[in-house]
Amino acid sequence: MHQIAQNMLIARRTERSVKIVAIVIATIGIVVALWMKPNVVSFWEFTKEDIVRLFTQLIVIALFIERSLEVLLTPWRDVEAEKMREQVKDAQQGAQAAQAGPAEAVLEAKEQLVEYKGQTRQLAFLVGLALGMLTSAVGVRGLRFLVEPQAFSKLSGGQTAVFNALDVLLTGALLAGGADGLHKLVSVFTNYMDKTNEKMKGTA
Repeated sequence: MHQIAQNMLIARRTERSVKIVAIVIATIGIVVALWMKPNVVSFWEFTKEDIVRLFTQLIVIALFIERSLEVLLTPWRDVEAEKMREQVKDAQQGAQAAQAGPAEAVLEAKEQLVEYKGQTRQLAFLVGLALGMLTSAVGVRGLRFLVEPQAFSKLSGGQTAVFNALDVLLTGALLAGGADGLHKLVSVFTNYMDKTNEKMKGTA
């Protein structure tokens, strides 16, 4: 029970931290808009095929990152996870031999395993985010692909720098989210475009 209460406390602290970060980011956005007075960014008339091509490239890169994370993290983290799974089995067998219900040792072993898996997922996300942002920093961009080149060249130096920094962050986050998330995103977009085209044809 003490472990459960501690986990709930950590979850509340994490939620509070996320809210603070969100407020800080929103405040920075407002300050940048008021101080820099950026020009409106114009997008070019891209087609569904253009977006599919962009996301196909990002999906391939995300697959590279996912496989790299498996190679880097599995030998390091899976050994301890396997030990914990064995501890859960031993505790369950001991509880069954004693003809008891869910023993305290079983619950504690399961909680430790779940917490360890959660830490592994968090670690994988942070490393994936770092790899994704580094990949984006060297030239793989998502937002930049959508902006009309001539309009982008007319942006001020400060606005271009902020735009590139935001592009690196967002593209890196997309890559860190994995290939499945990107695939779902492109599926939502293509379905939306298909429905929009159907509506336009119906009203024509």
